[in-house]
Amino acid sequence: MPLLENRLTWSKSRAETFGWCLRKYWWTYYGAWGGWASDAPRETREAYVLKNLHSRWTWVGDAVHRAIERVLRGLLAAATAEEGLALEGGTAVDPDAETERLTRSMRSQFRESREGRYRADPKRSFGLVEHEYGVPVADTEWKEMNRRAVDGLRGFLGSRLFADLAASDPRTWLPIETLDSFDFEGTPVWASLDFGRRVPSGAEVYDWKTGEERVEANTLQVQVYAMYVEAKHGVPATAVTGRLVYVNTGAVHAVPATPAALDAARTTMRESIGAMREKLRMGGGSEPSMLAFPMTDDRDRCASCAFRRLCGR
Repeated sequence: MPLLENRLTWSKSRAETFGWCLRKYWWTYYGAWGGWASDAPRETREAYVLKNLHSRWTWVGDAVHRAIERVLRGLLAAATAEEGLALEGGTAVDPDAETERLTRSMRSQFRESREGRYRADPKRSFGLVEHEYGVPVADTEWKEMNRRAVDGLRGFLGSRLFADLAASDPRTWLPIETLDSFDFEGTPVWASLDFGRRVPSGAEVYDWKTGEERVEANTLQVQVYAMYVEAKHGVPATAVTGRLVYVNTGAVHAVPATPAALDAARTTMRESIGAMREKLRMGGGSEPSMLAFPMTDDRDRCASCAFRRLCGR
């Protein structure tokens, strides 16, 4: 098996980490590299364990995403069990059963994290930052995390949007939650569509959100999706409409990929990649130097960071 190469790639989440704290960025993409190996150095293994942890807030978003993905994949499987079979309004989906399944899954993950199983198998076992650091969290707050997830899933399954997607021809659907990449000026860019489909005007891509309605902050992501759809599915980026779906409020915001918006997104990507490459050059050796990636001066950001133990904070 050829050795894995730690190449510079780009994604919106990677860019956000780079902007949040350079040291966190280094631990995530360089310090933790190789930590999956049985003979990894202790610090590398520790970084890898910490990298894979969720906070209770990201847990909610991940749980809702996985639940919606499971529902959509189930509909797709039912629709394609026989060639040419069409869906009829998503009638096979029972919201009560799906929300109960979500709750069972979160309870199982909570127990798994509390027992610390993630330390032996960080990639496959679920872990929470709060358990790793012994952060006191009231039972009522843990229940609130589940309530938020359940409300988001139930709201989505009861929406007109879900009814429309479930009733659409599955042959128009693009791969669901499938991690892929496309080339941008020599740098691989990662993308994974929550949902996408072809429409007469081109294509639509959907991004599920469980947090606040921050449309401007999430616009770049859907522009990247438009570029991905053009590169991998042959639909011109300008014919792709992104839709930010805030499942807890039911709000859906259309984000068209206009030529100006795409140019702005490419400029942002180009500048971000350039800044990342410059930091690598500052290392001066064959490996990225941690010293080129200093810790943030904002100590408040450290309070929720999984790497604070390694940073001595």
